[in-house]
Amino acid sequence: MRTRSVLNTRLTPLAFALGLSLSLPATAQSHVALYQFNLTQQPISHTLTQVAEAASMNLIADAKLLNGLQAPALKGEVSLTEALERTLKGSQLTASIIDNNIVIKAAINGSAPVKSKTNNTQEKAKHSQTPNPQDNIEVITVKGDKLNLNREQIARTKGLSNSDIFSTFSGIEANNIRNEAGALDIGIRGVQGEGRVPIFIDGSLQSTHTNRGYMGSSDRTYIDSNLISSVNVEKGASAKASPFGSGAIGGTVNIRTLGTQDILQDGKHFGALVKVNTHNNNKTPEVPESFGLQSYYEISNHNDTLDFAGGGFTLATAYQQDNLQAVLAYSKKKVGNYFAGKNSFDDFVETVEYVRWVPSTDHEGQYDEVTVVDQIPPPVNQNGEVVNTSFESDSYLAKLTYAFTDEQSLEVNTRYHKQEAGEMLATYWYKQRAGDTKFWKVIDENGQEQWMSEEIPEGVETMPQWAPGSALVNSASALYRFLPSNNSLVDLSVNVWRTSARLQQYNALGSNLGANAGQYFHRYNNKRHGISAFNTSALSLASTPITLTYGLSWQVEKLSPHKDWKDNFNRDWYPADFNLKATSRHGKQTKRALFANANIDLAPVEFALNVNLHDSVNEDYQTGEKLTFDAKADVTVQANYQLLDNTVIKAKYSNAYRMPNLYETTVSNEVFSYSSDYPITPEKTKSYDIGFESDFSNLLSHGDKLIISAEYFYTNIESMLATGFLPKPDAPSWDQKFTFTNYDKFELPGTEFGLHYQSDLFYSRLSYTKYTDVKMCSRLMAEAAGVDTCNTTGFAGSLTPLRVPPEKSYIATLGMTLFNDTIGTGFTYKKHAEKHHPGGFLAGTGVTALEYIPAGYQLDFYLDYIFSDSIKGNLAITNLTDQYKVSSGSIVAMPEPGQTISIGLEIKL
Repeated sequence: MRTRSVLNTRLTPLAFALGLSLSLPATAQSHVALYQFNLTQQPISHTLTQVAEAASMNLIADAKLLNGLQAPALKGEVSLTEALERTLKGSQLTASIIDNNIVIKAAINGSAPVKSKTNNTQEKAKHSQTPNPQDNIEVITVKGDKLNLNREQIARTKGLSNSDIFSTFSGIEANNIRNEAGALDIGIRGVQGEGRVPIFIDGSLQSTHTNRGYMGSSDRTYIDSNLISSVNVEKGASAKASPFGSGAIGGTVNIRTLGTQDILQDGKHFGALVKVNTHNNNKTPEVPESFGLQSYYEISNHNDTLDFAGGGFTLATAYQQDNLQAVLAYSKKKVGNYFAGKNSFDDFVETVEYVRWVPSTDHEGQYDEVTVVDQIPPPVNQNGEVVNTSFESDSYLAKLTYAFTDEQSLEVNTRYHKQEAGEMLATYWYKQRAGDTKFWKVIDENGQEQWMSEEIPEGVETMPQWAPGSALVNSASALYRFLPSNNSLVDLSVNVWRTSARLQQYNALGSNLGANAGQYFHRYNNKRHGISAFNTSALSLASTPITLTYGLSWQVEKLSPHKDWKDNFNRDWYPADFNLKATSRHGKQTKRALFANANIDLAPVEFALNVNLHDSVNEDYQTGEKLTFDAKADVTVQANYQLLDNTVIKAKYSNAYRMPNLYETTVSNEVFSYSSDYPITPEKTKSYDIGFESDFSNLLSHGDKLIISAEYFYTNIESMLATGFLPKPDAPSWDQKFTFTNYDKFELPGTEFGLHYQSDLFYSRLSYTKYTDVKMCSRLMAEAAGVDTCNTTGFAGSLTPLRVPPEKSYIATLGMTLFNDTIGTGFTYKKHAEKHHPGGFLAGTGVTALEYIPAGYQLDFYLDYIFSDSIKGNLAITNLTDQYKVSSGSIVAMPEPGQTISIGLEIKL
């Protein structure tokens, strides 16, 4: 049996007539999801179509196999596998679930309707006395341009940050992961930020803009990973229609939160899920109230391995009956400042050589030249506390799905997330040592400010540790669906969503609260809402089966200062008529899109075409300026060709645009703002990839599988929008604007290789990514800095060096299952090559920016144990060898967590 991602198999004419690619962001299919059916006896092709539609999957079948066959009635709420079992009973057909596809084939030698092999990554029901039909479905998740994670894999890969769940994906980068307040900001193949890789949660866009000073801006998405059911990642522009996918030139991330299938035991209508986890290697910081003293936080260089001070608790309840499903969930997570690793610390010690003149010992009154070599360590010691990395969150989730009739349903959900998290600006990443003097202010008994000073004693080291910022995010969405049972031309969905974020952070300029962190205090709001309507039709034109998806969308984003912003930015000495301006951005962006997608069977080639016409209007309420970006058409073409019985060739080409977003087109007192002196235009991205995937069976043992894949990709972002230090017109060269500008181009060519082996006992995965001839070009930036127009590292007077990925990265997993799949254990190895930033990176800003990041690796261990059908446990040791390493996307020497032990328990009640 072939194992490949969607459209990687030659689809017969009936396959496309039956397969409906839904426009909502695809998610990994949970093997225990339940669906409501009310189907009478009818042709088997009709029933299989409706089963695939309900599961948001693609159906692949041969017309000759289905012609003339009848399916029995299918009624009630059942899992996908049980629905397939009932539908295929007595038909001599088999079903396999391969990635996001349902593949129907003829049974061999009268075998059972469904193949009897279960992927080791799926939850087993070996302990149940009653046979479960889902055990007979073969589920294979294949690596490639579509990547999936289920709840078990999320628990296995989870680290201290919510973004750690992506750490086993090759070509996936998390932006500045350790200082992003536990939020997600994901990049794919070097393309990142500002909507280039949108993150959808239950079908709605929930990211917020965050200024990070000289670290640029972040596109943060806040979610507790304990509330995630599944994650789907697609690399590159998608060939599938998506209502809110405009500007997704790097790829998309789709997250589904917990559903009834994640919580309920088999056959139960009501139940609960309890998850408890804890970890060591962290310390809750005691932050002084005084802004002055916050600059002199005494760091700890001792980590107690047995101190499990961090962790989380999740309680979720679910109810399902007939046409109603409901979920209520709460999750609490607390993580202190973590401690760095120990080994390979010397790789980050900088050797500085300089010349000093000292009085001569041989000639009185003369001086000798002496060469001095200093060893300068990074601010954080071996096994030292990493400041400003703590966070604490509370998350609430409510979901309700109601089927009015067999053809109409409504899903409503809301999520509330509140948190406090440590974060700081890169300028304040430094250490004070014994002998240094600390200064701070106090208010005496007469209400007067007095300066205080004190010498730091021996054995004490301090670093700035600010009070945590906060985020309150509330999202809500509703999806209405109309799916007539006997009309293949209608599958109508209407989606409405809203996301509101209230943020309190230390990232602006000019606050009147005091020095140090106080001057950066900043409160603002970020709101988004959108609506879409789309339909899917399956038809045949001139004997050619076509599946069409088409629709429209509208969305609005607003950035605004807190209603009491003047309290924080007014000054006593300002005159009464002083024109005080908000330090926050204040504006609105309106985006519209018309989209259409066609899947066409042009045997022997399968063809997909996606067109998205979108525009944008951006308004800045502070300047009164409105920028209108005329409509641009994104075009993505994908083709797959079955070269051999076990090998498919796949290719994709995209010509897509990203409109300047609201943050890039408005002004504020934050570091980077829009400037009319440097007008900006939409980005234009041309990308293509071509590769193959081959699968082999019965190589080393009966029933084993080997999947080999390779792919070459090329991305060229023309007029790429990024930050830059550019001279003001008619001003000295040193008088610069920190603004956004269009770079000429950013080229990212590279190759990916994947290998996946699986047998009854062992499994392994290997992925390798290599970038070749990366090139960034900007005439403006080159003229301002007096350097070449193109380079491979980015420009020193900008944040573009952070966008250049390391040349090579590797991820390998080796695992095994024991005792009838009761125990699953293994190791994951991750490594990236060294990375160079340009000389003088961010010089003059006060940031001690890294110009060299050594190669680093991390080895993780995991152990999963199934105690019973309702109780599971897991143990993970991340950074097993306690390496001192820095993420390849870091701007300063902020190390990753050292060896960390995590223990978790999950109980279904």
